[in-house]
Amino acid sequence: MSKQPKVSVVTVTYNQEQYVRQALDSFVSQRTDFPFEVVIADDCSTDSTPEIIKEYAERHPDIFKPILRKKNLGVGENFKGAMQAATGEYIALCEGDDYWTDDTKLQKQADFLDKNPKHGLCFHPVTVFFESGDQESYVYPGKDQVPKLTTAELLRENFIQTNSVMYRRQNYDDLPTHMLPVDWYLHLYHAKFGKIGFINRTMSAYRRHPGGLWWNSHSNIEKIWAKYGLPHLALYVEFDKLYGGKAEYQSIINRHLANMLAALVETDEKQGSNLIAEAVRRFPDNIQAFIIGQHEEIKRLAKVVVAKESEVHELNLQAQRREQALAQLREELTMIKSSRAWKLRNKLAKASGKKAI
Repeated sequence: MSKQPKVSVVTVTYNQEQYVRQALDSFVSQRTDFPFEVVIADDCSTDSTPEIIKEYAERHPDIFKPILRKKNLGVGENFKGAMQAATGEYIALCEGDDYWTDDTKLQKQADFLDKNPKHGLCFHPVTVFFESGDQESYVYPGKDQVPKLTTAELLRENFIQTNSVMYRRQNYDDLPTHMLPVDWYLHLYHAKFGKIGFINRTMSAYRRHPGGLWWNSHSNIEKIWAKYGLPHLALYVEFDKLYGGKAEYQSIINRHLANMLAALVETDEKQGSNLIAEAVRRFPDNIQAFIIGQHEEIKRLAKVVVAKESEVHELNLQAQRREQALAQLREELTMIKSSRAWKLRNKLAKASGKKAI
């Protein structure tokens, strides 16, 4: 009977035959003083990915725990099922097109969580590289990019790469499946149970390639939002459920919602889509609450504008009064300098060898 794994590696795959061996080899090469399992869920790939997974499961039956879907569930459902199947005390993530570069990664992260029981997760820098080779690789986060390890900062931006994280395992029965990206939600979900830890050692590689979900998001953002805008909006709705009760977090979430709704409006205008109407249909309570909140914010800003306009008006009046006083002083000075007494004083000063005024 095999021992209970301390760490579960959770992997989801779909049509990644070109890359998946590199990921699986990086799992097998891990050197640990504890047993670990690899829960790998393939979402009904149409290439040879399932056969490759079977091959590794046959060679390493003590490590691999394959889940081969008979029909495509989508990223969210596939991910949820894999997380639910994990049995380890800790969970490490790595998708099938990425891989680890340090064979002590699992050991180091498990040791960190063992030594820091108040932490709910930990992560490390990764090497980001471009499969095409047309751009330079880089390390993220770099030395000058390490953010504050707080929930608020993580709400502002997802600074944790998927294949760098290890969680203290929680319950995943209620994990939402209609949002993207899943990993950002998971980071914040686990942050509810403890602090965010950082190990300053680059231990994995993140591959940018045309098959990746967000690989061209900067160059073709409207196409991305047309396809994934609503799941991305759903992510912020789920953030609201996790953290909306605290004012500091609510303001961050509201900014995300505002930016995402603006992006959907712009996409509708450019592509003739109907994303905003669909957003209202799917999330009526959240959209209504957001609109009410925006209305209250507009009323607050209107009061600020009125106060500022009154202040500007008063300053203008003061400036006018100062200008009038200055003009009067200039007139009086001119009159003094043109007077007979002033001229006589200067003549006397010159005659006595003194400087004239």
